[in-house]
Amino acid sequence: MLPFIFNDVMLTASIFVAAMLFFIDAPFYDKYQLFVIMRGGTSEWVLGHIMYIFSVSILYMLCLTGISILIIFPNVCLSGEWGRIWTTLALTDAGEQFGLSFGVSGYLIFEYRPLEAMFLVGGLGFFICSFYGLCLWCLNLCVGKIISFVTVSASIILVTRIKYLPEWIMYLTPSAWMDLNNLSKYARYEIDVVRAFIILVLGCLCLSGIAYYVTVHSDISG
Repeated sequence: MLPFIFNDVMLTASIFVAAMLFFIDAPFYDKYQLFVIMRGGTSEWVLGHIMYIFSVSILYMLCLTGISILIIFPNVCLSGEWGRIWTTLALTDAGEQFGLSFGVSGYLIFEYRPLEAMFLVGGLGFFICSFYGLCLWCLNLCVGKIISFVTVSASIILVTRIKYLPEWIMYLTPSAWMDLNNLSKYARYEIDVVRAFIILVLGCLCLSGIAYYVTVHSDISG
């Protein structure tokens, strides 16, 4: 079920805006952290918080995966195929008749096996959450929390209008990459799955470096 949830743009936007609430205060500094910094060192403190962002991101995606399984439990079985239910929902209007809040993509059914699609979406979700969290960190230090949250939220919410916007906007809206339909060779965008992962990995590495450098050299750590 997990890969199909992100076929719905409103669900996608809601999921990532909710995730950003965990990172809104990055780099998570308060008066009590001064003692932690004095005892452990600034570098270790910053690296610990960077690891916190990655840890929360992976736990968030694991929770979503677990919830997606529990929703359809006990109608679950171990199989390497999608099965008749998902195939029917993808090829007919049965989903609309039963009031599903998300669509079931025929592209996913024919192009990916269930575990493959789930791991791809889970991996993308992990890196996208981490990327947005690190963006909040860097922007918080440069422009303040309000502007940074509005900026990141705007990037997330753009997914709801992505099909009406120019193609280059896709590069500014990583949340839209959760829908594997947008990364297909048949989509009008130039981003495929491999390119999406490369951009996200490099982006997370660059933002981690920027967050580390700016935080260590700012008054917040001293």
